[in-house]
Amino acid sequence: MLNWEQKQIPFKIEVDVTHIVLEDIRHKLQNQPGFNRQTWEQAANFALNNDGDIDEALTWVDTAIAGQFFSQKTFANLQIKSNILAKQDKAEEASAIMDEALPMATILQVHQYGRTLIGFGKKDKDLEVFKMNAEKNKDTWPVNYGLARAYSAKGDYKTALKYLNMAIGNAPNAASKDRIQANIDKLEKGEDII
Repeated sequence: MLNWEQKQIPFKIEVDVTHIVLEDIRHKLQNQPGFNRQTWEQAANFALNNDGDIDEALTWVDTAIAGQFFSQKTFANLQIKSNILAKQDKAEEASAIMDEALPMATILQVHQYGRTLIGFGKKDKDLEVFKMNAEKNKDTWPVNYGLARAYSAKGDYKTALKYLNMAIGNAPNAASKDRIQANIDKLEKGEDII
């Protein structure tokens, strides 16, 4: 609003932020920041999450994975690639990429991926992922918490409760124990914890 004595004149200013950021990214990829794998990953992820050119995003993440001397295959960039492929309606390819990525993931990356699968309603796949995490990282609280979430999502509250009781015993701090206890209370009332 522009104010001039007793008058007000409304006007609108619009800026295509996504276009501006993508142009800046393209410029950076041609200069010094482009010699960094994380820059290519961030570029691909930004394009993916902000309605950028999805084919360009795929090229960028492929460069981060196996492009030039700075590239390296990691769980993070394979997950970005999987998400791009899913957005391109290539579900089988996306799933195969995540199968390749999971052995590289940390315990918490696997846990978060399992939670994402729950959110998408992929209840068999999420249980498979949480079980794989449990085999790799036996008797740790995030693993048991993840298994509890997976069984809860399937409606098996009794098994979910078993894993929550295991998780609370080795939770790292009071805040985590409180969160787990709140979910134990929910399961005991017959409520889902996802």
